[in-house]
Amino acid sequence: MLTTRLEKMASSPVASSEIFNVDDYGAMGDGEDDSEAFKEAWKEACSSTNAIFLVPNDRTYHLKPITFSGPCNSPFAFKIEGTIKASPHISDYEKDRRHWIIFENLSEFTVEATQIILIQNCLIMTGDDCISIVSGSKNVRAKGITCGPGHGISIGSLGAGKSEAEVSNVVVDTAKFTGTSNGVRIKTWQGGKGYAENIIFQNIVMDNVTNPIIIDQNYCDQKEPCTQQAEAVQVSNVMYQNIRGTSGSEVAVKFDCSKSFPCQEILLQDIDLVHRDKADDKPTQAEASCKNARLKNRGRVSPQCPGRR
Repeated sequence: MLTTRLEKMASSPVASSEIFNVDDYGAMGDGEDDSEAFKEAWKEACSSTNAIFLVPNDRTYHLKPITFSGPCNSPFAFKIEGTIKASPHISDYEKDRRHWIIFENLSEFTVEATQIILIQNCLIMTGDDCISIVSGSKNVRAKGITCGPGHGISIGSLGAGKSEAEVSNVVVDTAKFTGTSNGVRIKTWQGGKGYAENIIFQNIVMDNVTNPIIIDQNYCDQKEPCTQQAEAVQVSNVMYQNIRGTSGSEVAVKFDCSKSFPCQEILLQDIDLVHRDKADDKPTQAEASCKNARLKNRGRVSPQCPGRR
């Protein structure tokens, strides 16, 4: 059984947002199946603009295996204030015993302004971030994630337009990335403020991932170099533990941190990443590139930042 509960959501939506409350589509939260009501609410929200799909608080809803399909007309919020539980009847899983809730043909899964959320046992195939954790998120845990294709799991981007961002207490545990452009990434814009702290990435397998481990505090979305800024989102207390597999590029570990606000308290423990060349498919020694990162190694770490042993 998987229970998902968001204890605190984003601030009140803008006036133009249209709320699609599952109760308005017949959901009762009385222990009986509410799948059809969820499907109808999703269908309407997906075809609308500036929508909020709302699961109200103080109720527990039971769902059979269900698929929420896109693409949708525009990005919208899937707001869970109550509790969703899987159907307890084994007969409901005769067609597919591996999956309960499926989101398909969507560009990405974004966690924003959310506290206390568990994302567990998900297969995500997308053209963007498999999971993106952005400002206002705290106490987020992602476990048993299979990602690919896609852009990996990202914290950020944070601090765009010199804004202030806050993300803390994030754990990504037991994940596999296959053919993704990134594995686990922290991405912040120059000129931003705030912090990304207390983050753990552990028990992860990389399979032909272009950037398996990356922190980019100098994110820039233009061809020409962005003007250097004095401010930056502070990245600190980040642990990478038991991460292994193959990198699609020679640089498997890349820390491009701010000169003004260096990455603090970065720990690499039991890392084993090799570069696998596409031409001959033979594993070779990978490299690490580390700028303005204050870090420590523990156990066997390969590749290592120059000067670190």
